[in-house]
Amino acid sequence: MRTEIRFAGVGGQGNILAGEWVALAAHNMGLNALQSPTYTAQVRGGPTSVDVLIDKNPIGYPRLISIDFFLCLAQGAWNLFSVQMKEDSIVVIDPNLVTKVGSGPQQIYPIPIIQVTKQTVEKPVYTSAVSLGIFCRLMPTIPQDEMIRTIEKNAPAGTVEKNLLAFRTGWDIVDKTKPVPRNELAQATA
Repeated sequence: MRTEIRFAGVGGQGNILAGEWVALAAHNMGLNALQSPTYTAQVRGGPTSVDVLIDKNPIGYPRLISIDFFLCLAQGAWNLFSVQMKEDSIVVIDPNLVTKVGSGPQQIYPIPIIQVTKQTVEKPVYTSAVSLGIFCRLMPTIPQDEMIRTIEKNAPAGTVEKNLLAFRTGWDIVDKTKPVPRNELAQATA
């Protein structure tokens, strides 16, 4: 079954790295996976996204068609990349950075990812690992133990423990967050 994932934000938030590690974890499971990053002209601080496709069958068309999971960390990225979502897509936003979502049928998990990262791991560079914890908790595509192995193998030397702490923080915070109907958020921020 094909799974379509998009992480979006601004350059420097680790979204591209999150997508890379999801694709690596899928490969390690014997699945077909590819990731394609999108940069705007302004790489650092400009909207970016990474699309990840995972399928047990060969991937013939390498573009997203209908997103299953979308995590967004910036309003500019939301404005550009919040398209192609299914009616039941799992959507996660940082409500401190994405304040206008417009109407739609999805349920949205408002999780202050950057704030949580700073409070628990002290450096925003670990935002990608927090995002991966949230992703793995909400999407059964990549099991928790596989993502932990991927982080352990690929995190830069000296950062493995902090990345794993960030991952577990993201995993745990989902249990404390209730999804909100997108239309309700849209009305609250109109």
